[in-house]
Amino acid sequence: MKCGFSIGLALMVLAGCSQFNAVSLYSNSASEVHPVDYFDRAMVFHDAQTSVVTGLRNTTCKEVRFEEENSFGGKDHLSIEWDTNRGCKYIGIQIPWSNYAAKNLTPLVDCAAIEMAIRLEEGSLTNIPMFFGLVDYADRQCMTKINFLGMDDGLLDTSWRKVRIPLQAFKHKRRGVNMAKIKELKIEFQRKGHVHIDEIKIVRYENPYAIEPDNSTHVIAGLPWNIGTTPDEWWGINPRYSSSFRFARKQRDASSIRGEDPMAVQAEVNTALPDAWNQFGVSFSDWKRVDMASLYTTAALGFDLICSEMPDLEISIHAFSGQRRQVRTKLQVTQLMEIGENRYRAYVPIRAFADFESLDWSALKEIRFLVKESARFDLANLRLIEFRGNPSNPTAWKGYE
Repeated sequence: MKCGFSIGLALMVLAGCSQFNAVSLYSNSASEVHPVDYFDRAMVFHDAQTSVVTGLRNTTCKEVRFEEENSFGGKDHLSIEWDTNRGCKYIGIQIPWSNYAAKNLTPLVDCAAIEMAIRLEEGSLTNIPMFFGLVDYADRQCMTKINFLGMDDGLLDTSWRKVRIPLQAFKHKRRGVNMAKIKELKIEFQRKGHVHIDEIKIVRYENPYAIEPDNSTHVIAGLPWNIGTTPDEWWGINPRYSSSFRFARKQRDASSIRGEDPMAVQAEVNTALPDAWNQFGVSFSDWKRVDMASLYTTAALGFDLICSEMPDLEISIHAFSGQRRQVRTKLQVTQLMEIGENRYRAYVPIRAFADFESLDWSALKEIRFLVKESARFDLANLRLIEFRGNPSNPTAWKGYE
């Protein structure tokens, strides 16, 4: 009896272990399944044979074709050429994918994006005049555009490049759009252009610049504040696609509140060339929100400039949120202090930016530089510094570091 009882107990233990392992393996497998894997209507456009596209009627302002040559995915792709200057108020197409079936995108809003392949007929751009909308069956729509952070290498050119638009970017709640009953993807075209679009689909997406509750905002509590200490914080600087801008060696700066020195940028811009690349930008802090609301009225942008002739430079500051998202100014000769032969220190007071008080200074995103005329210069040691002088004559103030 004891022997039989022991054998029975052993069998029960083994059976229990076997059952436990099965549950464990099943649980691990289930945890790896992404919501997109459950979504069976992920393909939005593949080719003309398998996808529905409306708004194809050609007009004096728009020509839409299905071209087979140099397609990215299926047998053909969309080619759209447009020009709003020819008198059309609206130019666009609609893609009611899955044969007009209602698509429930609610489980995907926080973890998926619309991905597509795009190439230009000619030239290169970082800001293309196209808008994308999700339309529900009550004809409510939410619109967004392509952000350069969602482009491969931050630009579009004549090669196929993948573009991703996070579903979060559509801000559906603001427009009251029912994401559980989406009818179609709408693409609207403004100004003029010629693009090729292929292989539109919904894919997994994890925002590399996601806002996290514990460290999403960097608060600037004191100055100076160094800007652009790593290449990843800059955009528009890629010698593979344009020789207009490149990184130089880092310039030493004695005051380094963030622990590293800012990158140095060499510019050689020829605006006489067709499609000349003439702008670059930099995050205030690793593409996270920066809060300098308590300091902006007593701050200035400072940087070193090496040039034989002052560049025609437009500077803009951009915010993540707010009714107004950017303010601009132009570099003035009165903002330059000579520190050597062809070497200057620039002081651009925040109060010199037009309508500076309208910007949300608690949600800063980036600084952009636009070179409006051909120029050669080096820009280094970009930083925020204290400034309590006259914004019309910033070099007269004696309180700089």
